[in-house]
Amino acid sequence: MKTFTAALIQMRGAPDHEASLRAFEKSVREAASRGARLVCGPELFYFDGDMQRVSHYAVTIPGPVTERLSSLARKYAVYLCPGTLPERRAEGTPYNTLLLFAPDGALIGKYRKRHLFQVDIPGELRHDERDYFSAGNDPAPVFNTERGRLGASICYDLRFPEQFLRLSLQGAEIILAPSAFTKPTGQAHWHVLCRARAVETGCFILAPDRTGRCGADTERYGHSLIVDPWGAVLAEAGECEEVISAELRAESLADARNRLRSIEHRVRGDSVPDP
Repeated sequence: MKTFTAALIQMRGAPDHEASLRAFEKSVREAASRGARLVCGPELFYFDGDMQRVSHYAVTIPGPVTERLSSLARKYAVYLCPGTLPERRAEGTPYNTLLLFAPDGALIGKYRKRHLFQVDIPGELRHDERDYFSAGNDPAPVFNTERGRLGASICYDLRFPEQFLRLSLQGAEIILAPSAFTKPTGQAHWHVLCRARAVETGCFILAPDRTGRCGADTERYGHSLIVDPWGAVLAEAGECEEVISAELRAESLADARNRLRSIEHRVRGDSVPDP
């Protein structure tokens, strides 16, 4: 990979999807003004996160929204991962889909979230994404770019290390993890999961998160993170909407992997279960 600056957008989203897009565009402009060459937004940045209405906001890919995002990547000459969009299907509930655009606006590829969030914390939080989304079937990809090899993941995927190991074995150097962690699960696990996935894979982890309330009662955690391959936090957001950035140094990647070659030291015969 090459040394470059990456930026993450932490945002709430709005009931009006046009307002969400305008806020996102403003944040991309700020990120580009800082010299960012890769900009990543959070899971479901496109609307306020009220899952009862997610099908209403589902979009076709390609379509008018992706054309607008393509133009944004081209305008600021950045690799742009807007986070995820609810992708309309011919039948059934939408996919939760990550997109990556090149600086010329080309859609490099996409990834449909495979692990759908299910949680039951008595008296505090119950949620099941299977009520609103369909799971993707294809393995998470690694995108080849001139800045580095970018692996794809989305939010709940962070709890499945085998997916991250596969990405590392396929050559990933940076892993995108746009998220919308709830406040209870974020307070308990967000930092340790992001740092563990970085250490285990020897990759940079870019984890932009949602913040604020989504829908009637679900509060998101915020605290977007940029983590280096040794597990050090290079940048962290608070609980408000903001843009964070950090330099991803090629030397840091090489140094971490030279210090500890755990991927190479896997015991012969170890398997990587299907994520």
